[in-house]
Amino acid sequence: MYRLDQLAGYDRSTILFSPDGRIIQVEYARKAMARGSPSIGVRFSDGVVLVGRRKMDVLVLPNKKIFAVDDHLGATFSGYSADGRALINYARERAQVYRFIYNEGVDLRLLAQEVSSLMHTYTQFGGARPFGCGVIFGGVDTTGPQLVYIDPGGATMEWLAGAIGMNKEKAEEYLKEVFKDSGRDIDFEGAMVAALTALFIASEEKFGGVEVEVGYVRGNGRFVIRTGEDEEIKSFVEEAYKKFDEWKKKLESE
Repeated sequence: MYRLDQLAGYDRSTILFSPDGRIIQVEYARKAMARGSPSIGVRFSDGVVLVGRRKMDVLVLPNKKIFAVDDHLGATFSGYSADGRALINYARERAQVYRFIYNEGVDLRLLAQEVSSLMHTYTQFGGARPFGCGVIFGGVDTTGPQLVYIDPGGATMEWLAGAIGMNKEKAEEYLKEVFKDSGRDIDFEGAMVAALTALFIASEEKFGGVEVEVGYVRGNGRFVIRTGEDEEIKSFVEEAYKKFDEWKKKLESE
C-alpha cells in the first residue's frame, strides 16, 4: 500500500488513478464526510427512521439535518452542508418530475440511482471535484420500506441500518448488535430507540431538545420531521439514554 505522501500529484484531479487503483480526490471527499455531524438510518417492519444531530451555537439558530424529499420519503447527509443541500434539492426536483409525469411517488431506488449518477459524474471530469458528503435516503414506496446510502464517489448501498459522519464505526457496531439480537425483526419503537442510541454513541455524549432531529415514515403515511422537544420523541430519547449508558458499561467491562 502507498502512503498519501507517496501519492503526490495523483490527488490533483479526479481523472487520475493512483498506482494502487485509487482516486485520491474521492478519498478526500470521504474524509470530509467523516468529519460531519453523525446521521443514522434504520429500516423497520413498515417504515424508516432517520436521525441526526443539529449543530448548535449561542449565536446561531439550529441548522436542518433531516429533509423531506417527497410525501413518502426523506433524506439526511453528513459532510459539507452546501454540497448536501444541493443534492437534496436535486433529489426533490427529480421526485417532482416523476410525480408530474406518472402521478405517483417516485421509486426510491430509481431516485437514488439518479442522485448517484450525478455524484459519479463529478468523479469523471477534470476541473470538477466530488461532492464532499454522503447521503442517506429513506422512505416507503410500492415495494415497501427502503433505506439507501450514496457514497461521495457515487456508489449506492441498500441498508437495514447504518451511519455516516463522525464515529460512524462506533454507531454501526451498536446497530449490528441490535439487529443480531432482533433477528432483523424490529418495530417502530425499537428502530427509533436504536437510531437515537447510535446517534449518542457516535457523538460520544447524551443530548436532547432541538439538537436531536428525527424524520420517519410509517406505512402509507407521510414523511414526518420532529425534534427532541416533541412530546412523542422525548420518551424515545429517554430510553436511548439508558441504552447508551448500558452500552458504555458493556464496552468498559470488556
